[in-house]
Amino acid sequence: MKSRRNRGSKWGAEFQPLDLERVRIGVKRTELKRGVEYSVQTTSGARADDDKSWVCPNCHLGIAKGQSHTVAWDSVRGVDTRRHFHNACWKAFQGPLL
Repeated sequence: MKSRRNRGSKWGAEFQPLDLERVRIGVKRTELKRGVEYSVQTTSGARADDDKSWVCPNCHLGIAKGQSHTVAWDSVRGVDTRRHFHNACWKAFQGPLL
């Protein structure tokens, strides 16, 4: 059996190792709740400034730096409506974002 050499991508780009932090953070997706379309992404919160913290609009408890959580915003009104939720709170949330 003849061995194959890895010559990089067929498009000429060099191999890039998988960035596990990006995988953990998640991909931006769209979710529909009560007829409102939301842009949603999970985050580890690890890259936030030290003085950064958020209050979950569903349970009104704090989300500390480094705590995994969900960021969601109204797809029509934009990122000005962005809010940070505990992951379980986002699943239970039925909107709308105020």
